[in-house]
Amino acid sequence: MNAARTTDAVTDAKLIALARAQLYAGFSRLLASPEQSTAKAWLEHASIIERLLIADEALATEGSRIAELFALSQAADLEHRADNIAVWVGASYAALFEVGDRGPPLAIREELAPGANAAAKEEVVRFYEHFGYRLGDDYAWRPDHLSVLLEFMHFLSWHESQSLDAALVAGLRAAQRDFCQRHLVSWVNDLADSVAGRRDAHPLLQATLQATKDFLAVELQSLGD
Repeated sequence: MNAARTTDAVTDAKLIALARAQLYAGFSRLLASPEQSTAKAWLEHASIIERLLIADEALATEGSRIAELFALSQAADLEHRADNIAVWVGASYAALFEVGDRGPPLAIREELAPGANAAAKEEVVRFYEHFGYRLGDDYAWRPDHLSVLLEFMHFLSWHESQSLDAALVAGLRAAQRDFCQRHLVSWVNDLADSVAGRRDAHPLLQATLQATKDFLAVELQSLGD
């Protein structure tokens, strides 16, 4: 009986880690640069956000805003063509994060965030190298981009979901907790709130960042358990 309960607990933990990995992957895709994959991601936003909702329901997180993001996505999809939504969100993203005579109005890279740790980029690269996470050529020069940071958390949590080695799982969770605290929660909260207050931010982009912010807060608490 005890062995059965242990097996069930391990299975549940693996499923939870897999759901968490799916959430990180979805948020990473939606928050990637338009010149990379955002245009394609927002063409497929309905299915991506639906998968976010399914993963979130598997976690049974209280107070999640992913259901709100899903409802907003569904409403937008009923009123507009997906290619139009992709263009509008992409234009909003570029205006907020990628243009401006003195740099972008808001930073979607940790290194550029207000009060950022000057060594942030070097620190995340050391994390990547330690765990064997390889950046694609498109992001090699900006490893601290929010989309990449979230994708790395997907990488760690996915490996957690696949491992039966308790010591390895503990190490992966410790790394996720440290990375989340040092390189995500430390500045993404302010970013999400800043985007929420911008009239030039597309509502879907605002909702995505708010849902990401809330998810990271829950993650940091659960990873500390």
